[in-house]
Formats: sequence, structure tokens, C-alpha cells
Amino acid sequence: MITGDWNRTYWQRGTIRTTIQDVLAELQDEPVVLLKLDGLAHIPSVIIEEGRREAADLSFPIIVVEKDGEFQSILDGHHRRQKAIDENRTHILAKVFRGEVINESR
Repeated sequence: MITGDWNRTYWQRGTIRTTIQDVLAELQDEPVVLLKLDGLAHIPSVIIEEGRREAADLSFPIIVVEKDGEFQSILDGHHRRQKAIDENRTHILAKVFRGEVINESR
């Protein structure tokens, strides 16, 4: 995953590049679901700046990658997940991305 400016975030496999805008366009008609936070516990956390976590809006869904029926990673919303954990919530709003071109090992 290449980041910096959120609007320039992308994932690349070979010559295929998927931008955050591509992901959002694909998810446009997908429903928002309520996920158990326990179901995401196997996904590693990332370092979150305190101010960003505190300002996180939990009414906005995170984006989770699902492959073969399992959640693999969080594309967007680590700060919202951490805020929900800090607030002892049991669930979080999410949209599920089932794309295949993402390579997060970069």
C-alpha cells in the first residue's frame, strides 16, 4: 500500500494499480454492514495518531477486504476501529471489498 495523501492511496500488483477511488467506486452500491470487532481481531493494528483516533467518526464505515469468506485486512478505517475498541464497542459499521487486484505486501 502506498500512502501519504489519502486521495493518492493505491495498491499495486505488477502493472495493475488500484486506487482508493477505484475501491470506493466499486463499493458505491454495496450495503453498510455491522461487523463484530472480535471478527477483526486477527488483523494487525497500525500506529494511530491520538488526535486522528479521537476525531474519528464512527458513523462512517471502515473498508474491510474479504477473500474466501474471511476478512483479510482493513483498507480504510484503522483509526475508527481503534476508537471503537477504546470505547468498548462490540460492533463497527463496514463496507466489504471483494476485489482481487490489491497487493498489500508493499
